[in-house]
Amino acid sequence: MAKVIVFKHGAAGEPPYPTDFDILKKCVLQVTDIKTNRNKYYGLELHRGKKDGKEVFRVFSHYGRTDDLDTNPNAGQKECRYCDDQVHAESVYDSLYQQKTSAKKGYKELSLASTKIGSQKGVGQSSGRLDQKTIEMLDAQAAADSKTDKVKPKAKPKYDLPLPEVQDLVRYIYSEATTALTKTVTATITAKGIETPLGVLTIGQIEKGEEILAELYREFQKKQRDPNIMEDLSGEFYTLIPHRIGRSRAAIHDAIIDTLADFERKQETLQLMKDMLQVNGEQGSVLFDEEVGAQYAALGCVIASLDTRSDNYMELERYVINSQMKTKDVKVKNIFAIRRESEHKAFTADLRNHRMLFHGSRIKNWVGLLSRGILLPKIAVSLGVNRTDAGWLGNGIYFGDAACTAAFYTTPGKKNTRVMVLTRVALGKVKDFTKITYGLTEPPPGYNSCHGVRRTPQVKSEFDDDEFVIYDAHQQRMDYLVEFTCSC
Repeated sequence: MAKVIVFKHGAAGEPPYPTDFDILKKCVLQVTDIKTNRNKYYGLELHRGKKDGKEVFRVFSHYGRTDDLDTNPNAGQKECRYCDDQVHAESVYDSLYQQKTSAKKGYKELSLASTKIGSQKGVGQSSGRLDQKTIEMLDAQAAADSKTDKVKPKAKPKYDLPLPEVQDLVRYIYSEATTALTKTVTATITAKGIETPLGVLTIGQIEKGEEILAELYREFQKKQRDPNIMEDLSGEFYTLIPHRIGRSRAAIHDAIIDTLADFERKQETLQLMKDMLQVNGEQGSVLFDEEVGAQYAALGCVIASLDTRSDNYMELERYVINSQMKTKDVKVKNIFAIRRESEHKAFTADLRNHRMLFHGSRIKNWVGLLSRGILLPKIAVSLGVNRTDAGWLGNGIYFGDAACTAAFYTTPGKKNTRVMVLTRVALGKVKDFTKITYGLTEPPPGYNSCHGVRRTPQVKSEFDDDEFVIYDAHQQRMDYLVEFTCSC
């Protein structure tokens, strides 16, 4: 192979190259290595242009420290390698790719809907293997762009605005979700979607993060877990899902994912990212435009505020207040009737023993909960903001019959209010437990749900509160959303 000279892009002495060229290959690589405190990217492109009627080829690279891009999008080093022909250029490209993705270097290829690094022509193009939803979104955007010069651009759709109380709720939960996301992940919300320093994230990229997290959890569950493997896999996770973890060695080390609380937080972050991409729409504008009508429509959930003077409101308020066992700390601020049509249709109404039970969650999660419903956990179950474990009755959906119990799962937002739902749960035949029983993925044979029985002077139990658990999401439907305050 002919020797390749590396030129700093734009420097004196670099051979001239056509500005109109094709990008034959492209990748964006990233590595976060906790052991060595590395947090780097490497963009690679194979170019083909024409000069004096002859095809000319070069390999373009752009590399540097990823967190430098957060404050300076033009950071990093750009280099060019000029090659004799396409075979030579592909060999150079492949050699660099293999070198960077080797076990020694540890770079991973990212899947991005739109990249922010690379050549002037390469910035804005997709990179990596894209999931079907991202491909469909990009195809729709390309089709719309191709018609821009031929037809008058379509006006933005007009949405029927909900009542002011509902508008306030929608703005509130979207604001809390976007703030939580951008504080945790190295990303901003733009017209293109969730944009990291390297480019716009895809659902497929997030799913890769879920796979690494699941692999981490399997190692974590071993009696003799390997700290080195935990460290390496944590680095892989941050390679795929860039987080704001600091640059010092201490900050990087503290970011190792090695507790159940860590797993719960990362799982929640990934789900939040997927939820936000889901509601962002095909044109990727719902989050950025902040038009409340579009945001409400994107939820796909009918929300109606209840008049505080109505019998229904006062009855529900009494139910919330009177349900509290340990404290009377929950103060109702607003109640909304909610209906997710798909949830209502799938609800196992024929299963008897319906109860109206409470389910609470952090304020940042409600865009997701209202848009896709309550999901069964994938890895770990959080039983309260200050209590995280593997699920005292296994991996199911947990409910309480006391508002104060559900409130413990919640966090306040900027308004200092929290959110929980009153959910109709088809419990069917219930199996009572007085001892914590880890590892359940379904009720015992002959039963439809499980009940952790609250400890009382008359009942010896390991449960502080009554906890009802189902293992089929179709056994519940959200009927009312309660906005409240408390000091828990």
